[in-house]
Amino acid sequence: AFSLREESRIRVTGRTGFIDNAIPATSAAITSPSSSGSVARFFYCTKASRKDREEGLDGFEKKPVQWSNGTANPGSFQSPGTDRNLRNHHPTVKPTALMRWLCRLVTPAGGLILDPFMGSGSTGKAAVLEGFRFVGIDVEEEYVRIAEVRIKHACGID
Repeated sequence: AFSLREESRIRVTGRTGFIDNAIPATSAAITSPSSSGSVARFFYCTKASRKDREEGLDGFEKKPVQWSNGTANPGSFQSPGTDRNLRNHHPTVKPTALMRWLCRLVTPAGGLILDPFMGSGSTGKAAVLEGFRFVGIDVEEEYVRIAEVRIKHACGID
């Protein structure tokens, strides 16, 4: 057993891969050396990379990612010429490394993970990669199709 306080001195830098490469599987927090108060304020992770969010979706049509009210384009801050259309156009795709860490953090060995708001399957992808069973639910049929393909791809079923 460990407590949040025991793991609260971990400091992580860098842009990608920090969950798998720098944080022990039992860690519960990422903090800065000058932090005070709740460690939850200091958890940081970059957004999912294009490669991560689109793995296994080669046959899917690219569509614009819609955020906010459905009309805002999240790519407005990007360089001119950046392709702002994605095969996985879900607005809140999570990085697989982050979700793998969270799955290990809260799920017992051989456990079952239930995601009632599955979206494009980031948690499911992470769960199967960590050897957990997974049940995902979503009301959007299009996102369920994306999630199914992403999870099967993570299992090596294409």
